[in-house]
Amino acid sequence: MKNLFLIRHAKSSWTDDSLHDIDRPLNKRGKRQVAAMAGPLLELGALGDPVYVSHACRARQTIEGLLEHLPEQDLVSGIRFEPTLYTFRAKHLFKWLRSLRSDASSVTLIGHNPALTDLADMLTDGEVPDMVTGAVLHLRLPLDHWRQLGKGKGTLVRYLPPAQASYRLYRRKAPDTPETGNSLHKQVPVSLRHQLDTIRALQPGVIQGIDPEFLHQFRVNLRRSRAVTEAVETISGESALRKGLKPLKRMARRTSQLRDLDVFLHYLDQQASDNPRLQRSLRSSGATDFYRHWREQERQSLSGELERKKWHRELTQWEQTITGKVLDRAVGETTPDAIHDTVRERGMLCLGLFRALSTDAPDEDFHEVRKALKRLRYLAELDKGYYRPLLRELKEQQALYGEFQDRHQQLWLLAELADSRMDRRLPPVMTELADQIDRERQAAREAILARAPRIDDQGQSDD
Repeated sequence: MKNLFLIRHAKSSWTDDSLHDIDRPLNKRGKRQVAAMAGPLLELGALGDPVYVSHACRARQTIEGLLEHLPEQDLVSGIRFEPTLYTFRAKHLFKWLRSLRSDASSVTLIGHNPALTDLADMLTDGEVPDMVTGAVLHLRLPLDHWRQLGKGKGTLVRYLPPAQASYRLYRRKAPDTPETGNSLHKQVPVSLRHQLDTIRALQPGVIQGIDPEFLHQFRVNLRRSRAVTEAVETISGESALRKGLKPLKRMARRTSQLRDLDVFLHYLDQQASDNPRLQRSLRSSGATDFYRHWREQERQSLSGELERKKWHRELTQWEQTITGKVLDRAVGETTPDAIHDTVRERGMLCLGLFRALSTDAPDEDFHEVRKALKRLRYLAELDKGYYRPLLRELKEQQALYGEFQDRHQQLWLLAELADSRMDRRLPPVMTELADQIDRERQAAREAILARAPRIDDQGQSDD
């Protein structure tokens, strides 16, 4: 079995008309693409020995940029510049590969389109997307020797463009936030449609699972859609909205554990960066591998759900809900007076839940207050001008509860690690980390109890 990685050079500059095509360098966008793809290409195994590179300037600068962003990796010895790869015709690449005298099980080419995409089409019978600049295609070929290369024998393993590896690059072409003015009747449907467009646009990055920010923003838009809709449904009593919202609520819950693992792995990296004992313990105990393996299992499972026809049908049904008469009718009943009455009622509920808290209350009671405050905030956001002071207060409150929630979840993840070990115990240095997190959790509880929500007076504006 052979693995073939095809990498298209990063975005090049066309500003200097005097340059020959072979001499065109990378532009700023191309350099950003290289920076975004370095880590993912290494992780995918696309920078192993050998890597064959077109001698065109933009291809040379692509590999040089990758090496620059991976200074700790010894990759230089595997790089070979090959004039034959400066071609735009797939048959030249096909012939060159068949003549390749290499026992390597994996080969990488850095070259040009349309040759790379056409070659991949030839090898897989046309099941690959058109490669954008900076993208990589991974093909698996049932060969023992490269001379056995034939048409239609390959399988597409993965296609990764830079905009799915980096949320920052994705943002450059993300759906623009629409202008809705102050009209609630226009604001709600337009916002929900924008959130749906964003959910769909973020899904490829979530499936790739390389930049955790895709998943975070995916969850933000799922929760925002739920919040706005539930706020309108609460006020209007339109039960059809709740039914249409069920798939989004289910998907938001489904992504929670993966997001927790992303956040915790980042937290462990931060803690270990200036703690050599913890760094060694994470490696020797297999803790990092444990969480990364768990995370990858969650990513693969979630990706499977996002790619199923059922989820796409549910999004289509949701689109019909937010563009139809049901939402129009519900928004029509969401008057300022109705919003204010509901905010007042929910505010009293939040205060009641808070006053029931105590120093020995279980964590679940704090979670209930956190969720109630979040729902109150979403209701108040239906009339932001009127509720500016309340929204500032709720934002501060949610920061307190967010700190508590993070520490609570981190303790649970450490407990899961302990349960996976034969002795059911954490290594000493990780026990110390758990004790530190528990102290921070307790401090967050105390900060919450010391700061009662100031939401008695619901109806003030800054005007």
